Amino acid sequence: MYGKAFLEKPRKVRENLLTKMEIPEDLAGREPIITIAGSTNAVIENYRSILSYTSEKMVILTCCGKICITGKNLEIFTYDPMEMEIRGFISCIFLERR
Repeated sequence: MYGKAFLEKPRKVRENLLTKMEIPEDLAGREPIITIAGSTNAVIENYRSILSYTSEKMVILTCCGKICITGKNLEIFTYDPMEMEIRGFISCIFLERR
């Protein structure tokens, strides 16, 4: 019913507003923030959902792609709508951009 331009207009208005207010993308909730402490702890902020979760691999959806975490004994230690903490022996974290 609505064209693509109509659906993208609110996104452009939001982006323009954030630019004018000089708010960084990560604080605006658009870019994922990954904080790594050693090889056993990672905190991910600004995610959308968990796509898959095993003790050896996690795939997390963000607005700009997927975060893939591989390792051993991985577990989600804390989880809320704003961030999640992952613990275990992390061997690799990569961002697969859309």
